[in-house]
Order: sequence, then C-alpha cells, then structure tokens
Amino acid sequence: MKAINLNAIKLNALKLNAAKLKHLRWVGYGVGYLLLFAIFAYVSFPYDRLRQFVVASYNAAQTGVAPNRLEIDSMSWSWRFPGIVAEGVRLVVSAPPAPDGEKQPPPQYLEEEKVFVSASALAFVGGSRRASFGADALGGEITGWASDSDAARKLELELDDVEPGSIPQLASAIGLPLAGTLSGHVSLDLPERNLMKAEGSVELTAEDLVLGDNKAKIANAIALPELHMGAFSLKAQISGGRLKIDECTAQGRDVELSLGGSVRLRPRIESSLADLDLKFSFSDKYKTQSDLTKALFGQPDSKVPGLFDTVTSSSLSKQEDGAYAARLTGPFSRIKPRPAAGARKSGASGTTTPSLRRKATTRGAGARRLRQKAEAAEAEENTEASGEETP
Repeated sequence: MKAINLNAIKLNALKLNAAKLKHLRWVGYGVGYLLLFAIFAYVSFPYDRLRQFVVASYNAAQTGVAPNRLEIDSMSWSWRFPGIVAEGVRLVVSAPPAPDGEKQPPPQYLEEEKVFVSASALAFVGGSRRASFGADALGGEITGWASDSDAARKLELELDDVEPGSIPQLASAIGLPLAGTLSGHVSLDLPERNLMKAEGSVELTAEDLVLGDNKAKIANAIALPELHMGAFSLKAQISGGRLKIDECTAQGRDVELSLGGSVRLRPRIESSLADLDLKFSFSDKYKTQSDLTKALFGQPDSKVPGLFDTVTSSSLSKQEDGAYAARLTGPFSRIKPRPAAGARKSGASGTTTPSLRRKATTRGAGARRLRQKAEAAEAEENTEASGEETP
C-alpha cells in the first residue's frame, strides 16, 4: 500500500514539473529575446551621434578668452558592458592671448590613443553616476574611477609610466623639454562639484628624469645641456581647494632640486594660482664637463659671473651655498619666476654682485665675451658630433 502511494506521489510530481517546465520554457524564450535585443541595441547604438553630442557639450561649456577644445575621431561599444571606447581623443589647449606686439603661441595638444569608460548600473539605481575608465595616454596607462552626484564628485587616478613632458600645462610651466616616466596615485573629492573646495592627496614618483635637450633655451638665451635629475618624488595634500606640497625633491647626477609651497586650485587647471619656492643646484662635474658649461657657469676661481648667472639674474638669485632660488607665482599658464631672498652679497668667487651684474648688463662686455665663448664651444661640439655621425 505504501509502495502504491509513493508511486502515485512521484507520478503527480512529474506531471507538476512538466507543467512548470512548459511555462518556464516560454519564460526562457522571452528572456532570451530580451537579452538578444539588448545585445543588438548595445552593438548597433548610434555611437557616432553620441560622439558628436559629447564633443559639442564639452566645447559649449568652455568659457574664457582661450577656451579648450575637445576632439574625438571615433567612438564604439566596449566589451566592458555597459561601456564605450573612444579613439583619437585630443584636448586642444589654447594658449592665453599674447601681449600686444608679440606673436600668439600655437595651441598645444593633450592626446590619448584610446579611452574606455564603463558605467555602473547599480550606481544609477542609487541616484548617482559612477564609472570606471582607462586610457592609453601620455605614453603610458591611466586608470581609475569617478562618481558624480548632486552633492559631490569623486575621482581616483592611477598613473603608470606616463610621460609628464607630454602634458601641455606642465611643459608650459617648466619652459624646457622634460623626458622620463611618472607613476603614482591621485585622489580628489569635490564637494558641490567645485574644484575650489577640493580635498584629496597626490603621490607621484619618477625615475631617470631628464630636463632639456641641448636645444631649448632658458630665457631665450641659453641652450642648457641635458640635466639628469634622477629620482623624483612628490607628496601633496589638498584641503579646501589648496594643494600644499609636503615633499617635492629630485636627486640626480647633475642637479638637486626641491620645491615647496602651495597652489590655489581653480576650475581651469591652467588658471590655478601657484605660490611656490624653487631651489636647485648643479653638480661641479656638470658645470665643468665641457667648454660650453664652463662658459655658462664661469671658471671656479673667476670673479666674473658666468653667462647663466647674468642671463637669469632677473628670475633667479644665487644663494650663499651656490644654489639658485626663485619664487614662482601666478597662474599655471604664465608662471612668473622672480629672484628669491638670500642672494650672495659678497664679491667672492663665482658670485653675482649688483656691481658685477650692472657691469655685465649695462656695458655688456663681459657678458658678450662669455656668450661668444659659449656659442663657439656649442658650435664646436655640434661640429664634432656631426662629424662622428658622418660615415
């Protein structure tokens, strides 16, 4: 009797499961259709129209006398669902208007070969927008995430072997070519979406930085030989829209450098206001490595200032320890260096006293001789280099 009841129960269960499977089959058909429709819509979405909308929206939001301009070659779907991939992304950084009578500098380009953005669907449910992103840019990789809500914006960046010399704002601020790679982390929290209220931190490190290329000139007068800056480290805290530098040093075979101070952030990075103290010194080996550098920095036992001291006297001051110092102030796009306090006052070897500077700048005899010597040494080195390259 028990066996008969068990068989009846099993038979009823099988009938019930068959009925459920029949309904589940139709449910599966519907889910499969919706999934295929979503994939088709995702792949065939008019991404070119989206590209045009992104470019037009960004460019329309730019203001000021020298607005930036965004350009994107193409946009498509990404395997990181849901997301997009943009190729040929360029930010055209316009130079500020030149003073009357001066030639307008050409615009600079911040280029990224490929950028992907992947949105978070769960964040939309919570009323905010969150996306992870990555880019093959500046010779390296940039990854991170960003979130946006009515209350705040947040940004996390990871930099891996990017080339800082490819950043137009940084290149303009330095005024000389910069080679090398940079890695590190940047964290930003923008209350009310306002960069002037930013909180966060910056940690960056670099190896084998090289400043200059033997061609670019300081103050449009001196083609400084390559400076191997070696290891570089930057640590800074951001509070209330002010970036305060805790550590910024470079120690290499040719130069030692330190930078301190702060930067008041503005909505446009190039408009951010710098208030920095720069100090650096050249190694004795670098200053005496060739006839050119000897002419630039002067002979060790000479009381006549070198060409470098003469030309940079309006922007750098020579300290008691032989180092050079400057105050860097103004917006990033046109930082104005001026001599720092603590210049040498005596007429000891290698100094730049006011009387010597006055003689060099007014009568110009000593400066002209040093300049001619430097140009002759540079021409001789270039001739020798070209002779070595010719078979």
